[in-house]
Amino acid sequence: MNMISKNKKKSKYPDLLDPAAGLRKARRLFRRNRLHEAEQLILKLKHHGYGSDETEFLLARVYDKISILTSDIEYEMKAGESYDEIIDYSQKKRLVKKAQRLKEKMLKRISLLNDPEHRAHHKADQFIKQEPQSPKAWFMLGANFSAYKDPHFVINAFENAVSLHKNYIQALFRIGYIYQFNLNNPGTAMKYYLRLIKIPPYEDPMEPESANVRTILDACNELTELYVSMNKYEKVLSVYDHVLKIYRTYNDICTPYDIKKTLAATWSAAMKLDRYRALLNYSRKNHHIEFESLLNELGII
Repeated sequence: MNMISKNKKKSKYPDLLDPAAGLRKARRLFRRNRLHEAEQLILKLKHHGYGSDETEFLLARVYDKISILTSDIEYEMKAGESYDEIIDYSQKKRLVKKAQRLKEKMLKRISLLNDPEHRAHHKADQFIKQEPQSPKAWFMLGANFSAYKDPHFVINAFENAVSLHKNYIQALFRIGYIYQFNLNNPGTAMKYYLRLIKIPPYEDPMEPESANVRTILDACNELTELYVSMNKYEKVLSVYDHVLKIYRTYNDICTPYDIKKTLAATWSAAMKLDRYRALLNYSRKNHHIEFESLLNELGII
């Protein structure tokens, strides 16, 4: 049960039972460049089930702006993922066009070398020389250089991190993501995704367990979409089963939006296999999930 304080003066955010007020507050924070506060408020709204196309679009703009100010590749990736969420799933044509335009602008911007990135690269390179056996140092080196400009350099840095810590979930995901989206090599990407989703989140101490959970779910989301594109529908259902086990285990930190792509791909696969009714019963009996209700909630059907 979500507990909401009755003392509004002590609340940092507007009443989360009023999503419109929350979105307005997030927009004001964005305009005032209080970007991390805006990010936290939007994520809170999504966590409480108040996600929408508008909140996802604003989140993309927040991540985009943070990436401009920090030259942090992680925020570039997050911005791209949120823009893609709008482009791929929104039914609002004007919002889709805005997301496409802003994503193209972001990609053009980060394709140009800039001094802050060079400084970040140099700083991480110095760290490597000081701690050559540190998987975190290698990860930082990869994370501080744009995969759009030199994907093989970034992959090599993450591979070195993995060679020193084989269960480095974040590094494995980044490698797979680069192969999928920067090098257009989905086959190799899938190998990394499949490897990392088998690692229990608590067995990788390099990042917080909650971050590892979300990374594993992200990998599953990408896997199911790839399987659908290859007409491997049985494999989609297998990944779906794995996702729900994680989702139920970590239901205190997960929301339906974290597995939206998997749910959409699973629905598509079940329809193709003519097993939709069987899937509804299976989800209800084995996972205590009302699959169709989730699809409706997320606007998939």
